[in-house]
Amino acid sequence: MSRHVIAVDIGGTHTDAALLTADGRLHVRKVRSTPADPGVAMVTAVEALVDAAAIRLDEVAAVVHGTTVATNAVIEGDFARVGLVVTEGFEDILDIGTQQRPDLYDPWRAKGTGIVPRDRVYGVRERTGADGAVVDPLDEDGVRRIAGELLGTVDAVAIVFLFSFADPTHERRAAEILRDALPGIPVTLSSAVAPEFREYPRAATTVLNAALLPRTGGYIARLDDRLRSLGFGGAFQLMTSSGGVIPASVARDLPVSLLVSGPAAGAVAAAELGRRLGIDDLVMLDVGGTSADVALVQAGALRRRYRGDVAGMPVALPQIDVLPIGAGGGSIARADAYGSLAVGPESAGADPGPAAYGTGERATVTDAHLVLGSLDPAGLLGGALPLDPERARTAIGIDVAEPLGIDVETAAGALIRIANGRMAEALRMVTVVRGVDVRSCALMAFGGAGPLHAVAIADELDITRVVVPRYPGLTSALGLLMGDARYELGRTFVAPLRGLDHDRVDALIRELAAEAAAALGVDDASTGDAGPTISLDLDLRYAGQAYELTVPVADAAAFHAADVDRVEESFHVAHDAMYGHSWRGASVELVTIRVRAGLPRIAVDWQGSDDRGDGSKRERAGRDAAGAEVAYAVVDRAGVAEGMRGPAIVTQVDTTTLIPAGWYVERTSGVAMVLTNMVLAKEA
Repeated sequence: MSRHVIAVDIGGTHTDAALLTADGRLHVRKVRSTPADPGVAMVTAVEALVDAAAIRLDEVAAVVHGTTVATNAVIEGDFARVGLVVTEGFEDILDIGTQQRPDLYDPWRAKGTGIVPRDRVYGVRERTGADGAVVDPLDEDGVRRIAGELLGTVDAVAIVFLFSFADPTHERRAAEILRDALPGIPVTLSSAVAPEFREYPRAATTVLNAALLPRTGGYIARLDDRLRSLGFGGAFQLMTSSGGVIPASVARDLPVSLLVSGPAAGAVAAAELGRRLGIDDLVMLDVGGTSADVALVQAGALRRRYRGDVAGMPVALPQIDVLPIGAGGGSIARADAYGSLAVGPESAGADPGPAAYGTGERATVTDAHLVLGSLDPAGLLGGALPLDPERARTAIGIDVAEPLGIDVETAAGALIRIANGRMAEALRMVTVVRGVDVRSCALMAFGGAGPLHAVAIADELDITRVVVPRYPGLTSALGLLMGDARYELGRTFVAPLRGLDHDRVDALIRELAAEAAAALGVDDASTGDAGPTISLDLDLRYAGQAYELTVPVADAAAFHAADVDRVEESFHVAHDAMYGHSWRGASVELVTIRVRAGLPRIAVDWQGSDDRGDGSKRERAGRDAAGAEVAYAVVDRAGVAEGMRGPAIVTQVDTTTLIPAGWYVERTSGVAMVLTNMVLAKEA
């Protein structure tokens, strides 16, 4: 089979797709998303790509998918009916949670509705100790009684037993009983999803996975069937929140791992494109129609975390450290009762979309850009999506200008400045708040709306360079082609670092490595050409601390006594960098062992395209966000030359780039266009 590969990233407003052919040619497509059935837009994009490349779908080796189905289900609260089985006495684990609360200054703020109501939580007699020893045997008859009560009332079941990460035997036996008694009902085990200590995050993650299984797992299965029916015979893969690609068969059973799928693909692309440009430190700004995602790349590496939250719920799984905010091209603007202007987080999405699309009625960021002349009235997507300027003016007039007593252009400018401010604040959160000087970073902007906002945000943050990838509107889709096939597993193992039983630790590492390799469809976890690469990280803390730091160990499936001094010193350095101090004389504890199996990435070099542009230049009168009149030079991306100065508007099928006065094009390539602030660069 040839090595043609297709990547499809489904967003809230548009579905982005790319086809990399075996000879390195790249074809791209952008179509409207179909929220009612996201797979329709995906299949439409796939068929358009194979037609453009004059190949057959059965010649495609792999389809890699980034999806928001799991994320949307969480945001919308569209969960399956879940029954939760816990160790007797721990039935209130989800209701109690932790001492953390959503608002420090509002102790009376009502808690959100839980995924599992209390009357669907069942306790069963069993107990495993922290050391893995059985304290109380599993009451199998009790599990059978619970199965009888669950019959006909649930769509999925989650099992969370105390200390099951130390020995999963009880969970596995309970699952066997439940599956026999509840045919067709999926059962999720905490020991399979998040085998780590801290029972509340483990329980919440397991329950969330169970709640997503019927919808997200069903979506993946149906999409796989749909592609097969069209003749596709290759590998169907999905991008996880950690930036790795896993087989659809694995993703189908672990939908909680897909919660940050699309943003992770964008972050992977940002790091890889930065590497190819020789830019090691950058901040990513991915602005779509519904949201904006920001992330930090330092020394060429993305920040990673092993705990996060989605819609206020903890998720104890590896993920790229991406911060999302509700600000995008479709973000809805409104004037509140106090005369303040708000933008987002509510979005017009793909259906009905911004007012300018001709189907929506609410004022959005896209409408504001059209009113100010930043967008071409001829439309988006090469004219495939025409825009209606008068409809945009009417919406902004009704929603913003009239309530605030200002004219439409002033309202449009204010709307954009607020959106820019929110994105700038998000970038500060991932840099300045964490002790990183944002001025030392380049700003890489992509997504359909990112390049429209990037330079204004760079000005606000005193960033001197802005990088706009060659295909900004499809960068996340290209990121799907750049990610390694990767699967990660962690297992809690608490012990003093200098008192480890290394034989036992290495046996556990080998077990995790084999399991991770098997998830990638590889039988052998050995390193080298025959197997995947194996990387090892350890979660460490000072004895008595409540939280830990993750320290890389080696690209090998072993941790020897000779490695202890080096790893301990790495922990001290990491603690000093994070908290400003360290205790080199204190005892250090191992908390969790993390193993990652990876297979080489798909080649990311490409040549040529079916999107070349005509290099035309023209003029357009407009206004900037401050209300000043501007005479823009409108240039097709193919006609951009190094040294070109703003004010200019660079157009291409998948996005528009706004270059104000004071900025110029430093360089262009097949990878990206780099813009530089003339004044700040000279001062630096």
